[in-house]
Amino acid sequence: MKRLEPAKSKTAKIVAFIIVFLLLFVLAFLYSPAHWSSSEFFFDESAENAIFSLIKKADHQILIQMFSFTHKEITAELERAHRRGVDVRVIVDDREENEHLLRADFEVRWDSKSRLFHRKLAVFDAKWIWIGSTNWTYSGMGRNAEVDMLLASPDHALDLVSQFESEWRRSKKRK
Repeated sequence: MKRLEPAKSKTAKIVAFIIVFLLLFVLAFLYSPAHWSSSEFFFDESAENAIFSLIKKADHQILIQMFSFTHKEITAELERAHRRGVDVRVIVDDREENEHLLRADFEVRWDSKSRLFHRKLAVFDAKWIWIGSTNWTYSGMGRNAEVDMLLASPDHALDLVSQFESEWRRSKKRK
């Protein structure tokens, strides 16, 4: 068996080290949740346009948990999403102001516990998370001082989808 010269052996080790380092870097980059995570804040009325954009871009699912949801244009946009085949489901607090959703062309359920269902959360396509202080009302979108965050994180979104499904099963339908 022929032995490599010392210079060639050292070069081969350096090349092997670089290849291993690059492979590990690429794997860490591709499979790190941080690679998939990005976020943006929305203050006050800037939330409305972002929500409309998210609804229009959704491909397969929109899951919403909302304390107060009276914004009829957002409701109409969700109905359009539902008609194009998106699974749209909403859970709201059992409040009279949310009853217009009884006529919505997507599935709605009411929180059935005796607690205040105060969430303001939506998950789009099991990737995008919308969370913050804004109720989907006209006041929430234009008059109140609010802050919301849009976060792209499939790992966290899947956790929230699971949580939503659990809430969905125990929430009640209304006629």
